[in-house]
Amino acid sequence: ALLSPEYCDSDQCKMEYQFAYKSLKKPLLPVMIRPGELDGTIESYIRDDGRVPFHLEGFISNESDFKEKMSYLMDAVQKMVTAVNAETERQRLTFMSINNAPRSTPRTTAAQPSAPPIDDGAPPSYEEFLASVSQENGVSIRQRVPGVGDHVISHHFKHAYYAATIVSFDRNSMSFEIRWDDGDPSGRVQPVSMVALDRVPTREEVSVGQRVFFPQGGYSGTENNNTGGQRYHEGIITKVKVTGSQVKCEGHHLKGSEDGKWVTYRDYKYTFMCDLDKLRLASNPYNIMHAYANMESTSATAGSNLPPRYNNPSYQ
Repeated sequence: ALLSPEYCDSDQCKMEYQFAYKSLKKPLLPVMIRPGELDGTIESYIRDDGRVPFHLEGFISNESDFKEKMSYLMDAVQKMVTAVNAETERQRLTFMSINNAPRSTPRTTAAQPSAPPIDDGAPPSYEEFLASVSQENGVSIRQRVPGVGDHVISHHFKHAYYAATIVSFDRNSMSFEIRWDDGDPSGRVQPVSMVALDRVPTREEVSVGQRVFFPQGGYSGTENNNTGGQRYHEGIITKVKVTGSQVKCEGHHLKGSEDGKWVTYRDYKYTFMCDLDKLRLASNPYNIMHAYANMESTSATAGSNLPPRYNNPSYQ
């Protein structure tokens, strides 16, 4: 991964790095091509991965220095390739060791994934085995991305988020139609990037620099409009504290009044600290594009007027 100060400062690039490292689980060799500080987000991923950034700055000073650094870089790449090949071979040998074992559960044919299970006693295919390994080692991309029928935390207006269920997906606009838990009729079409699964993240999924949704402040119901509930906000983690099995995360709001966010509600505070099970992971656009590349569209209709959630005096 070629890194520069501009890359480390870009939110889009941070999400790209996160997608490669956390979702695709690609081995990454960080290379700084110019002097500069690493962003906290990318730095935390590099540290978690046990890597040391390779610095190329100044390599064009002379031909000898260039050759020396290129030789060092190629050696590092070769060591990484060797390690990846060794892991692939380990998985292959593991697969071979179970290849002749009787199959305890039925499977479907690859050509007909929806066909009735075939209890033929055959061992799993290599693809099935690798899929099971991936499932055991972490959360799949599809499990990180919301879909029709899923319970979610969704944007409404003014960078405030609420609980809802996805009703449909429109591929052309990359948006979801949602149904609010509190029954509010407005703001029911939202971009997929502003809708997150209502799923407790694993310890491995959270780190410094991670975008999350955190609860802060509640609201009472409005007659003939909504029943009230919990309000969520977009934030970023600045510290993760682990004590035994308990995980607490600290952070702060990502949006402020300068972004049009409503910050005058009761219980507003710039920082947050809460247990891991209270947080929800913000969607990564790269995960979404990967998961929805070939998904069919469904129709959706939009809400219009500013909702009573923001006009109710009890919010102030």
